[in-house]
Amino acid sequence: MSRAEITTLVNPLGDITAVLRDADPADKAEVYRQLGLRLTYRPETQTVRAEVDLSAHRRIFIGVRGGT
Repeated sequence: MSRAEITTLVNPLGDITAVLRDADPADKAEVYRQLGLRLTYRPETQTVRAEVDLSAHRRIFIGVRGGT
């Protein structure tokens, strides 16, 4: 994705990021879990490693033909 495409997707999330920033830690953890996002804080370097499990977002759609 280009920088412009990412910006177009992320900008509307502005209010969501504010809500998450101020959210209860348990609620925030649940949102991250549902997104497949894992954040690991490394105090020795004061950094956060972010990982996303993309398999959590795969959906299987099955269509059945015939009478309804």
